[in-house]
Amino acid sequence: MYRAYWQFYKSIFPFITVFSILSVLVLGLLWGFVLFATIGLLFGFIGFRTFYNDQFYFYYNIGLTKWKLVQTSFIINLLVGIPMFSVLIIFIFFLFGNFQIT
Repeated sequence: MYRAYWQFYKSIFPFITVFSILSVLVLGLLWGFVLFATIGLLFGFIGFRTFYNDQFYFYYNIGLTKWKLVQTSFIINLLVGIPMFSVLIIFIFFLFGNFQIT
């Protein structure tokens, strides 16, 4: 069952990543992370619905609803996002020195 959640997250991750990179470039690192963790998931879900709508039947057949997929993806997104942005902040700090996050 956990494999299905991970497969769904891997399907929406490219959409989340594109949205997050654009938000980091436009709004900065801190707001990019906030949008990655919250609204980015919404864009990932919309992208999945647009391009992979037929795959929802697979998840329905194994007993997973859209709401359960979104809840689990939100948790996975936080578990992936916090270390990823922490490493990014440390990398930027060592590369450019002291900087303002906001």
